[in-house]
Amino acid sequence: MTKRIKIFAILNFLIIVLSNQAFGQNTLAKEILWTTDWSPNGKYIAIGGNVDTLKIYTEGNLQLYKSFPVKNTITRIKWHPSMNVVAVTTQMSDEKSFIFSLETNEKIELNGISSEGARGVDWNYTGEYLAIADNDGQVLIFNTKGEMIRKFVNQISSTKGITAIAWHPKKNILATVADKIRFLDLNGNLIKSIKHRPEDVMLLSIAWHKSGNFFVIGDYGDEKDKSLLQYWSEQGELIKSIEISKGEYRNLAWNPKGDRLASASDALRIWDTKGNLISIGNSKDYLWGVSWNEKGNRIITSSMEQKIILWNKRAKKLMAIE
Repeated sequence: MTKRIKIFAILNFLIIVLSNQAFGQNTLAKEILWTTDWSPNGKYIAIGGNVDTLKIYTEGNLQLYKSFPVKNTITRIKWHPSMNVVAVTTQMSDEKSFIFSLETNEKIELNGISSEGARGVDWNYTGEYLAIADNDGQVLIFNTKGEMIRKFVNQISSTKGITAIAWHPKKNILATVADKIRFLDLNGNLIKSIKHRPEDVMLLSIAWHKSGNFFVIGDYGDEKDKSLLQYWSEQGELIKSIEISKGEYRNLAWNPKGDRLASASDALRIWDTKGNLISIGNSKDYLWGVSWNEKGNRIITSSMEQKIILWNKRAKKLMAIE
């Protein structure tokens, strides 16, 4: 890469970041609940953010079950598909990303991740592999013991860091999002790269449908361009693009049945598999984390103002705690 191209890439990245920050909320001084995930057995809800704590709540009454100190920001949480184990990514601190066992209270630090932290985390469909996508553009594959199996770079990117990662639900293929959508095999070979819109707008979230036939992405938007929710085929063909949200799509989650998608942005929105809007749950502040329970009749969200809200499947509020 020539010096001129490098300078252009850096300037392009700064333009994207600054425009995104202007469009999004001022989050630098706020204590935000960035992420939440409901355990596959339906018993526990994990929540984290830049509140120096990983909190585990019991489902139903949202009573605090366990609380663990974590320095600074927890960016994402992901339960193992069959074990009471949760993977946690962090940034903006010396605290490493880690795997935590709810049954033994064992915490396994994940080594090799960028000192700048990570924002992408996902278990593969068998639960054998854990993928971490970090802020230096690296993808790291670990086993359930926290041992790193391999590490590779997410190709050349104008934004460097990866904002989210997702395994295909039936294959060991990874999809990462940042400035583009990228498909990678288990060895880090690039299968396909897609620019999702003409404008330089950062992607924030991705969720595969359980069939593996398609996936959905959400982006940041900016002052000029509204945030987009997009449905894409497994082959990387755009199915539908939706321009409705007033805020960025921080997280997306399919219900276990696979007939409803929940999106977290300026409101909780419920979509069907065709991209039709089914329900809206209004929120006074921006929603960041979103997850369904194992029955698909409850949704948990976490927000920019440290609110935790329990909703029914039609996006009606049932309970809220701060």
